Amino acid sequence: MKCRLTPGLLKKEPAADKETVSATEAEEGQEAVDAEIVAEVPEEQMDKAADPNVLIKGDVTVEGKKVLVKGSSNLPPDLTLEAEITAKGYSMFGYTDEAKTENDGSFALEIEKPNLKSTDTMDLEIVFRPEEAVEPVQEIYGKKGEKLTGPYVYQYESSGEIYKQVAVRAGIKAKDAKLQLEEPGWEIPEDQGNPEVWIKPVVTKDAKNYYVTGKSNLLEGTEVKLDIDIPDSWHIGYSDSAVTAPDGSFEMRIEKPKNIDSFYILVQMEPDEDMWPSAKETYGEKGEKLKGKFVKNKQTDEGAVKYIQVKMKVKEDKKESK
Repeated sequence: MKCRLTPGLLKKEPAADKETVSATEAEEGQEAVDAEIVAEVPEEQMDKAADPNVLIKGDVTVEGKKVLVKGSSNLPPDLTLEAEITAKGYSMFGYTDEAKTENDGSFALEIEKPNLKSTDTMDLEIVFRPEEAVEPVQEIYGKKGEKLTGPYVYQYESSGEIYKQVAVRAGIKAKDAKLQLEEPGWEIPEDQGNPEVWIKPVVTKDAKNYYVTGKSNLLEGTEVKLDIDIPDSWHIGYSDSAVTAPDGSFEMRIEKPKNIDSFYILVQMEPDEDMWPSAKETYGEKGEKLKGKFVKNKQTDEGAVKYIQVKMKVKEDKKESK
C-alpha cells in the first residue's frame, strides 16, 4: 500500500485562495451543490520544513464493536496512516483501517473490535513508513526513514535492508473504555550492540499466565524466545517470542503449567538466517561473536552454534498449580 501526498497540501492554502462556486441551475431531478475550489500551491513553493522529530498524540475509545482513534501529529497533510489490531495467541486478519492526515496533522480511525477473551489484550499499532511515500515526503524523512528522530521511531527489515518507520501503540484491555496512545520512554543502554550480551528479565504472574518482561543490550529487532523446562517431563505449547524494542526491552508471556510445582523459565536469543543484517554482523550468523556468562553452545545439522540463555527456577504453590 502506497502512502500518497498531494504536493500542494504540504503548505496550507491561505483563505484568499479559496473560491466558492454556487450552482444557479440544476437539471430536473438533481440538486444544486456549492463546491469550493481550493488553489494548489506550486511544487517549488512547498513547505519542506516539516520536523523529522515526529510527535503523535491521541485518544482511543472503545464503543460497542468499534475501536475509535482521534489523534494529532506534526506530520504533513495527506499522509496515509495504517492501523491494525492484533492479539497474542490469535490468528487475526482484517482488523485494520487507514486515514490521511488533515492540514493540521490530525487524523481519525475506526477499527472493528475483535471478540477476545476478557483476560486478553488487544494490541493497536498505527504506522507511517516513508519508504512507501512519494518523493517530497522522502526528502523530509529519508527514502528509508533514516532522517526520522524521536521516541516513535522503530526499525524494520525489508529485502535485507534496515528501514525506519513511525509507529504509535496502545494495549487495550477488556475493562478499558478510553485510553491514550502511548508515548514510549526508551532507556537505551550505553553498551547496546555489544556482543557480550546481558539480559535482565522480570517475572510476574496472574491466575492464568506468567509474564516475562526484560531489559537487555541486544540490538533493536533481535528475536528473543521464551520457553520452559520441566525436569523429567515432556511438554509442548509453553512458549512465546518477541522482538526487542529500540532500547533492547521485550515483553512475553506463557500459560501457567498445570500440576507442576517446580520448573525453569528460559529466555533465549539464538542466531539464525532470519536475523537482521545488523544482528548478523554484530553477533555472527552462528553466534560465533557472542561473549559473556550467558553464552551456551550446541551442535546442529549446520554445525556448532552459540546462543544466549538466561535460566530461572520457579517454585509454584501446589494449590495454585492445580
